[in-house]
Amino acid sequence: MQDSDAALWLAASSGTERAFVTIFDRYRSRIFSAAFRRTNKVSDAEEVVAIVFLEAWKLRKRVRIVDGSLLPWLLAVTANVTSNLSRSQRRYERMIARLPLPPEQEDHTSLVDERLDSLPYRKAIDEALKALSAGDRAVVELCLIEELPLAAAAAALDLPIGTVKSRLHRARKQLQTRLAVAELPDNLFTMNTAEEVA
Repeated sequence: MQDSDAALWLAASSGTERAFVTIFDRYRSRIFSAAFRRTNKVSDAEEVVAIVFLEAWKLRKRVRIVDGSLLPWLLAVTANVTSNLSRSQRRYERMIARLPLPPEQEDHTSLVDERLDSLPYRKAIDEALKALSAGDRAVVELCLIEELPLAAAAAALDLPIGTVKSRLHRARKQLQTRLAVAELPDNLFTMNTAEEVA
């Protein structure tokens, strides 16, 4: 005889991993189908399934069993998660649309990648970038790596231009310190943006 959702959820909430796995196996295809109907993408639907069950675990004390089933609550969470995912994707698309088109120029990416890959510094540079806060790293990537103007980076990140300047200044100092310890050339991250030269 199949265990009830209520019994399984009580066991799962008490730390019985097998009970949570049983619930996951019982409802994952229904959650996937509901997510796929809303997203029309397999990868997005799979992401939604993962998030829904993560939310179920995080909110395990507030999960509601309706008519003996977890499914209604899981489907409600699925609707919320897919809505949030759609909003996030729309925000990302709007951010990308706000970025100015880059001027036409020769692409030196392969040459730069080839040169960096051949340098013994590559690991130190990657580690120095990863050590930055997420906000500082985003500014470095847009202003120094992608060479966007400060105003464009500020618009893309939805930040005041002064905040972008201060993050860039702080990030440069941190990068210079870390790269000096790794005995890298200290001018790697000292190039000026167009606004700073003007």
